Amino acid sequence: MSVHITKTYNIGGLIGLRQNAVKNAGETLGFKEMSLFKFPDAYDSDDELHVRMDGIIASLCPEDIVIFQHPSGESPRYDGFLFEHLRRYHGTKIVAFIQEIASDRDDSEYALSDEITLLNRADMFIFASAALRDYYIANGLKEKPYLIQNIPDYMTDICANEHKNNKLYIMAETSQNEYPLNNLNIEVVQYDEYRAMESILRLSDGGFGLIWDADEQALGLYMAAGIPVIVKKGLNCEKYVTDNEIGAAATDFEDVYRIAVSESEDKLSQYYANVKKLQNLFINGIYTRKLLLDQQVRVNQPVQVSHSAQARASAQRISD
Repeated sequence: MSVHITKTYNIGGLIGLRQNAVKNAGETLGFKEMSLFKFPDAYDSDDELHVRMDGIIASLCPEDIVIFQHPSGESPRYDGFLFEHLRRYHGTKIVAFIQEIASDRDDSEYALSDEITLLNRADMFIFASAALRDYYIANGLKEKPYLIQNIPDYMTDICANEHKNNKLYIMAETSQNEYPLNNLNIEVVQYDEYRAMESILRLSDGGFGLIWDADEQALGLYMAAGIPVIVKKGLNCEKYVTDNEIGAAATDFEDVYRIAVSESEDKLSQYYANVKKLQNLFINGIYTRKLLLDQQVRVNQPVQVSHSAQARASAQRISD
């Protein structure tokens, strides 16, 4: 039995960076890359797209596991064809690694109903957060074996520790600061799978990294850069950040401002020291590697049933 992980090329940005983080960690465990390519598949006939899929899954064998990273960056049609071909192999297990709501992205062709239809064809789920799972379950996703990611990391050869400045960094998919924090020394760093090392070096100038929305991939980059974080209360990684004292949790932007400008030098030094203790776990992809190994155990276990009321409540929070 082999394990394959999908990776989409010609996509870049946050989707590409997240997929790289998972694919790179998997390769250290002997998992194989299943390469996809972003292109306007509407120009392919069904027969032509079937031929492409035959090439993509050429190394697949019966009983293999395929970890499908969602969103893939592809169209619903493309992903549907891929699932159809994967299902032709006896005993193949599909594990959908759901990293964000594809239908919420401006650059996505997906409607939520398309996502639910596709993902319900998987045998198991990995969710980037518990709130993400609750949202999908409340909107029609079936109960199946699952894992929650909790801690995203990012494998890199860089271990940055030179911190000379006191900035507030914001990881984003655009170059614009969308938060009301104009009185701080802010630097926006774009997610870019092709310049991830450059981004880590920029972050290592020093300061705090801000984690303020549902995507928490930034934690892995901030830790690789060796800087502490300010995390919005209620996010998945809040407990990890506060328990390990690698930063602070904030309720609102006034809190962010206070922490960024008022933390004592002793407190900052302690944050940096605590980050350094954990840095090697992140740059070696230890958390993702453990998650991928847990997946191999969990994929054949019985379904866990959630409480529907809790799912609906969390779904409302994430949609807000």
